[in-house]
Amino acid sequence: MNARRRMRQWGQRFVQSRRACPCKQGDCIPLSDLSQGKSGTVYCNNDLRTIERGIYMGAKITIFRNESEEPNIIVAVGDSRYVLDRRIAQHIGVRVD
Repeated sequence: MNARRRMRQWGQRFVQSRRACPCKQGDCIPLSDLSQGKSGTVYCNNDLRTIERGIYMGAKITIFRNESEEPNIIVAVGDSRYVLDRRIAQHIGVRVD
């Protein structure tokens, strides 16, 4: 099997695994649905860019600003503050503390 074909197959498996969320109905809510001042634990996140920033499974996260008319939300993870696009935040599952 040549390298290009292997990479294509690996890429397809990687994309499929990123779409699947292990959460059952009611286990977690999207990060974009939390209101200001609420905190929670990240339960499901398949976005590599946010995982690299520290928003990985088990991380404590706090919402600083989440206004419905704004396209972004501001979150805190540890001592860091991040601005996340609302579309990305919809795919991050959180359990409310």
